[in-house]
Amino acid sequence: MLASARKTMKSLPSHEMPSDDLVAVIRRDPPDAGELLWMEDDRTYCSAIVREGLARVECGSLPESWPRKGVLKVTTGEPYQEKPGEQPSLFVFLAVVEGEHGPYNYKGATPEAAGPVHDAVVTFGSGRKLGLISYEKHSSQIPETEICGTDGAVCFPAYYPNR
Repeated sequence: MLASARKTMKSLPSHEMPSDDLVAVIRRDPPDAGELLWMEDDRTYCSAIVREGLARVECGSLPESWPRKGVLKVTTGEPYQEKPGEQPSLFVFLAVVEGEHGPYNYKGATPEAAGPVHDAVVTFGSGRKLGLISYEKHSSQIPETEICGTDGAVCFPAYYPNR
C-alpha cells in the first residue's frame, strides 16, 4: 500500500509523504486501495484516500476542541465514481479522535450500504494517542448513525463533518 501510495503521490507535486515510520495505514485493500494518514506533529495531519491509482489528499490542523467528547476531526465524505460520467457511488470518511478507545464500529446494526469501520492508533513521543478511523458508504443517502469506540467513551455522528 505504501509503495503504490508513494507512486501516486509523486504525481501530486504539492504533496509529499514523509518517511514510512510517520505514516499510519488505516486500511489496505488490493488492488491499490486504502487510506493513509500522517502527522509530523500532534496537531497537523495529512490524509490520502487511494483508489485505483488515484489519490485524494487533504492536509490541515486539528481543532482545539469539538462539542463531542474526544472527537477532533470528521471529514466530508470523498466521492468516487465507479465508472466515468456516473454519479459517485462510494463516499469515504476519515475521523481523528483523542485517545485509544478502539476498535470502533457502528452503534447498533451496520447501516445499509455502509462499509466496515477500520482504525489505527498513532502514539507520539509526548505519549499522546490519536485514533484514526476510516469508513465508507455506497449511497448518497445519509443514514442517522453513530460510530463508537468499544469502551463507549467516544461516539460521533458518522456522516456529519466538522469542517
